[in-house]
Amino acid sequence: PRRTSATVAALMLSLAMVVGLGGIAAASYESISEWIASTFNPDLFLSTSEQIGSRTFRFPASMTDELRQVPGVAEVQPVRTFPVKVGGAPVVLVAIPMAAVAARTSARQAVQGDFLEMHRIGGEGKGLVISENLAQLQALKLGQTLDIPTPAGWLRLPVAGVVRDYSGQQGTVFLDSSVYQRYWKSDAVDIFRVYLQAGARSAEVKQRILERFSGQRRLFVLLNKEVKDFIFQITDQWFGMTYVQIFIAVLVAVLGIVNTLTVSIADRRRELGVLRAVGGLASQIRHTIWLEAAMIAAVGLILGLALGAVNLYYQLEMSRRDFSGMTLDYRFPWTIAAALLPVIAGAALAASIGPAEAAVRGSLVEALEYE
Repeated sequence: PRRTSATVAALMLSLAMVVGLGGIAAASYESISEWIASTFNPDLFLSTSEQIGSRTFRFPASMTDELRQVPGVAEVQPVRTFPVKVGGAPVVLVAIPMAAVAARTSARQAVQGDFLEMHRIGGEGKGLVISENLAQLQALKLGQTLDIPTPAGWLRLPVAGVVRDYSGQQGTVFLDSSVYQRYWKSDAVDIFRVYLQAGARSAEVKQRILERFSGQRRLFVLLNKEVKDFIFQITDQWFGMTYVQIFIAVLVAVLGIVNTLTVSIADRRRELGVLRAVGGLASQIRHTIWLEAAMIAAVGLILGLALGAVNLYYQLEMSRRDFSGMTLDYRFPWTIAAALLPVIAGAALAASIGPAEAAVRGSLVEALEYE
């Protein structure tokens, strides 16, 4: 027990980290997918860059009416996004036609307040809608007044609702385009969200828009699928780093088993020599080492999954309270747990081969001699 407990503990902690990272990745991916499905639902997006997040160039608001005249276009929503300071922290401010956006967006992203009512109040210029992480990180509640610095002075409006949004790491504030134009003295637009008429084809309308503004504007017309693929690509890059950490954790566990068994053989050199001297077969000694590795793996795996379940809960709570402000649903990563069973079992077997061979191939005379 003294010799193997350290290895079991290391394996347990490594697997607990794997479960925690995998659980957070699964919960984050599911939450982001729901947000994308409910928010990014226009048929086309018009941007000044191939990367929809770029803000180098902007469109004039006059393009809104020109886009509406393109055959096949049913509705156009201008969007302006830029950073502001709220409570001393940098957050993202998004100016949108709130009533129009509410009519086209799924209400399931509402966290506090009525989705349609909050957008009605915001559309009248009487309130703001904030993201869940901003409300959590700054302890904001419905009805509480926010102070936002603008070129025309302080903008003071109450919080009319809270929604789940991932536009800003420190939070997001949504206000109506009319309020933005009045306080910031600007009608610039970063992105146009375009909805098509029933029966219109996205590719055909995209081509008409490009022909309409050819030589006049710098613009890129992105299909709904292209925008979602871009966002998921960025998300997958982050998750890729998570899976690298998982691989490292598993590698540490494997090396721990190898090290323990190697030290174990060295410590029990005389004991194993006695077993061989009294008739112990090489296969029996090999099986002994293999079973020891299997038990280390089994105990470490069981304890690691149990500790990982608790670790995942606390990581989600810490992330919500201290870092991201996002409330993520608890999702135990059963897929990763199932994959760990053969991986750890196979790793334990592979790790025991070298020490087992060393135990049966060593010199019997040297093993039994006294110092």
